[in-house]
This record gives sequence, C-alpha cells and structure tokens, in this order.
Amino acid sequence: MNEIELTVKTEALSRFTTLLQSGIYVDLEQGTSIGELLFDLPGFSEEYVKESVQTIFLNGLPADNLQQQLFGKEAVIAISAAMPGLAGAIFRKDGVHASLRTTTATELSSQDALETPITIRLKLFNMIAMDRGEELLRNTCILSAKSFRAFLSYRPPLCTTIQESTLNGEIVNTKTLQDLLSAEDMIKLTIRDKTA
Repeated sequence: MNEIELTVKTEALSRFTTLLQSGIYVDLEQGTSIGELLFDLPGFSEEYVKESVQTIFLNGLPADNLQQQLFGKEAVIAISAAMPGLAGAIFRKDGVHASLRTTTATELSSQDALETPITIRLKLFNMIAMDRGEELLRNTCILSAKSFRAFLSYRPPLCTTIQESTLNGEIVNTKTLQDLLSAEDMIKLTIRDKTA
C-alpha cells in the first residue's frame, strides 16, 4: 500500500477534514465493540464519545449500544454530533424520540465471525470531523485512493495550499500525485501543517 504525506498551510488543514466523510478504513478483531473502535482513535476519549458522538449508524441503521460487537467481513459505521430537527432527535442515541425509528441495527451474532479481521469503513460528519479530523489526519489514515483523488479534483483552490507532497518518501507534484491515485485502490495518508 502506497504512503502519501502532504504538508499544507496551517490554516488549510481543517479544510481537509471533510475528506473523512468518505470514510477511513480500520481492521479490527472479530467481536470488537463499537465503543472499543471509537475509544482507540486519537483524541476519542470515552468522555468525548459519550458526550459528543450523538448519532451512530451501523450499515445505514441507527445503533445506540457502544457495547455492540462487530462481526463479519466488513461494516460501515457513520458517526456525527447531534443533527438538527426532528430527524436528529429521532436518530440521536438514547434520545427520547428513538421509538419513532422504523428499525435499528441488530446485534450481530458471533456465528458471523470469520478467522480474518473485520474491515470497518468509519465515516465522520459535522462537528466530529471538525473536532477530531486534524488529529486523525496527522496520525495517518487508510482510505480509498478513488475518494481522495475525487476530493482533490473537486477542490482546485485547496490543492494550492499543499506545500509538499511525497509518495513513499519521494517528493512528487500534486498533478503527478493525482495521476498516480487513479491506479491505486487504498492508500495510507498523512496530512500535516507546516508547523507540525
């Protein structure tokens, strides 16, 4: 897996956190809980998760239980702070309007466990991405090369904030980097500002 490192202008780093909406990939042992996954992320203390992560979706369905274990080949988890309006109230974990949901994520059985790790695609939205995204990006994330290429191609002004880009330790220009991404599946990405 190729490793990409970007150095960007300090004021631009926060603008890269929207990349986390497309998801970062984490391999976990079968049976790891949602809480264990989150608590292990940089900056995601137990207190922060319980106070700030108000909405959790597992494979598109609301999931309230941080102790819910994860089994199988892969899963998608999306997390956000409180969403506005009635929809936000309904999907908020342990919210008073949770009974209005038509369905929720069901507890997976250990019978679904495989010998290989489970791959989680973790998507971060709104204030969660803003609060914790910079630290995640500084600590290296695994993500889809296609998603990263699309992110850069739709944001030419953001590309101008990149002061240096390296591929496996070798300096490359942004255009070359985008061309190389078209042939990749997954990448390891680190984004730092010039003072980090």
